[in-house]
Amino acid sequence: MKWCNTYFILWLTLLFQKFQNSVAAVSNNIDDILQLQDESGVITVTAENYPLLIHGVSGYFNILYITMKGTNSNGKSCELCHEFEKSYYTVANAILSQAPQSPSLFFTVDVNEVPQLVKDLKLQNVPHLVVYPPAESTKETEFEWKTSPFYQYALVPNNAGDVLQFGDFLAKILNISITVPQDFNVQEFVYYFIACMVLFIIIKKVILPKITNKWKFFSMVLSFGILLPSITGYKFVEMNGIPFIARDEKSRIMYFSGGSGWQFGIEIFSVSSMYIVMSALCILLIYLPKVPRLSDKIKVLLAPFLTCVLFYFFSYFISCYLIKNPGYPIVF
Repeated sequence: MKWCNTYFILWLTLLFQKFQNSVAAVSNNIDDILQLQDESGVITVTAENYPLLIHGVSGYFNILYITMKGTNSNGKSCELCHEFEKSYYTVANAILSQAPQSPSLFFTVDVNEVPQLVKDLKLQNVPHLVVYPPAESTKETEFEWKTSPFYQYALVPNNAGDVLQFGDFLAKILNISITVPQDFNVQEFVYYFIACMVLFIIIKKVILPKITNKWKFFSMVLSFGILLPSITGYKFVEMNGIPFIARDEKSRIMYFSGGSGWQFGIEIFSVSSMYIVMSALCILLIYLPKVPRLSDKIKVLLAPFLTCVLFYFFSYFISCYLIKNPGYPIVF
């Protein structure tokens, strides 16, 4: 009986030592990999460290960017690779600085430097952005880049420079919230600046001089400013934290959401604009016969013209509403 107890204690001791060795090996493996990070926190995969990195790091999201920095055998370079690389490093820096608690590791590999990766993953083109989620505890020893499941980011020329779309893709997978910095777009700023200046000049030089009762006019504008957001769903957007602008898979702005139980923030302004235009046209049609400065011929021409414009806008309004409610029976 004593010999059985002795063997049992010895077996427990060996088992505990084996467990300690395995934990130490994993810890050393993580430390060795973290030492490969550059100043931006990204690990560059080379032919020398590839045998170590191919097994990934258990408990971490492995975010792998496969690119080609030089030229291929035909002497052609990868323009899409160079364009997306800036977005990749921008989002990686944002995640590492704003969400350091996130279990994520960023890798970049040049297929010209590591041809074995091309064979292992059976690649036929570049670039690729894949995210390997942490392996289950029972399958950690089986984890490898060439066999484990992954999420893939659809890299196309239209979204290569869209850091917001790529940042949103990773943020959803990692379950984090980040703010991605964007470069100042001078061309877009000039467009908006010129448009606002033209609108300001028209209001100041053309519209305001013709308004006799400015207090009444600005009171009406303020009333519309309060009323329209209220009836077009501003509080719904605010309470549900809905983004102002949403984009589809091709990075195009979605002005209307499908279904009447949901809406995007931009719908507040688009629907308000349609209400303002249609109400203004109705008011013009009502007051047109009472304008003394216009001759009867001009009134006769303006009345059907304004009616056609009103019909067009109402038809457009119905077409937008059909996006929300495809079963709506009245169609123009």
